[in-house]
Amino acid sequence: MTKIVDLRGDSRIMGPTNPNRSVAGITKIARHHSATASGNVWAFQNHWRGTLGWGTGGYHEIILRDGSVQLIYRDNVTTNGVGNHNSKTYHICVVGNGSFTSEQEKSFDERARAAMQRFNLKPADVLGHNEFSGHETNSCPGTNMAAVRSRLGPSGGSIPTPSPVPKPTYNVEPWNKRQTVGTDVLNVRAAQNTNSAIIKTLKRGQTFNATRITRNGESVNGFTTWFEVDGAGWVSGALVTEVSSNNTAAAAPPATVWHSRSGTVTVTAAAGINLRGTSSGDTITPTNLGILTLLARGQQVKYDRVLVQRNGHAFVRQPRAGGYGWLAIGPTKNGRVTSYWVNGITL
Repeated sequence: MTKIVDLRGDSRIMGPTNPNRSVAGITKIARHHSATASGNVWAFQNHWRGTLGWGTGGYHEIILRDGSVQLIYRDNVTTNGVGNHNSKTYHICVVGNGSFTSEQEKSFDERARAAMQRFNLKPADVLGHNEFSGHETNSCPGTNMAAVRSRLGPSGGSIPTPSPVPKPTYNVEPWNKRQTVGTDVLNVRAAQNTNSAIIKTLKRGQTFNATRITRNGESVNGFTTWFEVDGAGWVSGALVTEVSSNNTAAAAPPATVWHSRSGTVTVTAAAGINLRGTSSGDTITPTNLGILTLLARGQQVKYDRVLVQRNGHAFVRQPRAGGYGWLAIGPTKNGRVTSYWVNGITL
């Protein structure tokens, strides 16, 4: 199966700063090429931000040369793929310049079909960048879209029933333990992965009976455990905590914790980390701030305070002229940092 790296919500991804759109209003899927021999979201972000001055990237998905996929933004995010058409378009980029690998084409077909199913679209709704009005002179996507659409089904017709695609085999066990939701909004999925349909949502503090457990579901923040919600639908174990036997929630850390410490951290993440800001004072949601710059591996930041979100990220606060910058130092689960993107600090 296609390797998928889910970066949606990752603090290193720029923005999104564009207004969200209604998923029900999506009517087109756009294919792009990067017009480069290689690259990935980290390389393209430098161009989007530094050259084009964007606050949100161009694509929802990027298919790398080996066929692996980077998921960048959620469906409701308006990206900057095709001018004057973005509010109703889902954007997929294939890395290359008019020449693509067989692995990439296989991945594109899989990802396009998945998007067609989610948005109830036909092969005729899958367009190349230069097939949108006002963009006819653009060389993107560098491929024959008629041939692409022919692989997805008869042009303008209904999607034929595909050959059965092997589905992940999830090991399921009885569980029957109550859980409480530890994030603001939790999507309940039809299966144990984030690509399956959302059947309902739960709010922070809601409890449910985890009727069954899967230990080999899709990894979310390093956790492959998924729980069945009252016998219908699944949620990731990364975003819930068990309720104690006396039906009161097991003691959970507060939503945010502040540490009064100072020092210097050094970026170790290979792709770098976005420095966000500037805030006039403290904030518990640094990812809502704009991106000041991308700090590369080896760059240092002096900090004077530390914020730890219960289920999200930990941040160091950087004093700056007129306010503060914020650097994510790693993801958190139940108030603990699960991995560090910097060295020079341990919480």
